[in-house]
Amino acid sequence: MIKELSIKELAEKIKEQKYTLILCHKNPDPDTLGSAFALRDILALLGSCAKVASCDTAQKKFDFITEGVSLEYQENGYERYIAVDVASPTQLGELSFLADKVNLTIDHHKMCVRFSEYYENFCASCAENIYLLASELGILDKLPIHFYNCLYAGMSADTGGFRFSNVTPDTMTLASQIIAKGIDHAEINRVIFESKSLEEIKAQRLTYEKMQMFCDGALSLIVFTNRMKEENGISDADIGDVVNAVRSVEGVLVALSLKQSSKDEKKYSLSSRANADIDVSKGCMEFGGGGHVRAAGATVIADSEEEATNMVVSVFSHLIDEYKKGIKNG
Repeated sequence: MIKELSIKELAEKIKEQKYTLILCHKNPDPDTLGSAFALRDILALLGSCAKVASCDTAQKKFDFITEGVSLEYQENGYERYIAVDVASPTQLGELSFLADKVNLTIDHHKMCVRFSEYYENFCASCAENIYLLASELGILDKLPIHFYNCLYAGMSADTGGFRFSNVTPDTMTLASQIIAKGIDHAEINRVIFESKSLEEIKAQRLTYEKMQMFCDGALSLIVFTNRMKEENGISDADIGDVVNAVRSVEGVLVALSLKQSSKDEKKYSLSSRANADIDVSKGCMEFGGGGHVRAAGATVIADSEEEATNMVVSVFSHLIDEYKKGIKNG
């Protein structure tokens, strides 16, 4: 039975001392990583050993979160599985076979596919929920500075440096409380938003060269195939943020990126972003994914790049058309 938990019920379950695997979503960003490693700090304080896993490696620049620990999954007799910032089983990627083992999910996405007992709070970042958990447990003053670095990274990343519409007064209040713990918030923001490897810069250049425009410039799309990655010496970690590059083009209402899986050429990771009041999570739900109104993801199954492109353009063009009709009739 899938049951929604209160924060008090979640805290009671977290107190149970069990060998735990914490699962992040594929293409791990600072929110899923920060939430996972902050939860690991909580569990360590409570006497539980925990490891963190994702089907994909984290970018090197996020070592301040991961502490250089490998995210590679290895079966090791875990007694408890917890997913953080995972909106659906498909977001586990190549580790989706573990979905049936997940005991608890801590998430913040309004559009999601629930697959275990869960705690949900529709805030700007999953990291905020981890903070609330630590507060409920009464251990905020006992946790290391690493815990607060992780939470701030998750909050800042998922709010675009506190610029996105998902920011609330509560978000800013929690951020100020975290900054008061003595973290170097300026350096964390620099690493997340400004620090780029040469490979990431190359990926961004290719993004602008190869992006496609649809719907009279309202829809932008970049597709990274395995061949394209191989020919340019680019890894999946280097293209994690390309959707925001095509999102920045003037006139774009919806931006999409498709990234072909290196392990299964028929799978494409879809990321979507909106610059207007368009619910892109509805589009991602068409492919079994989910997320937020203006930021969502899914996995697209297609036999070719062309088929994947046609599938997503068809779905998101419809959303844009509905939005434009609403404005015209409004």
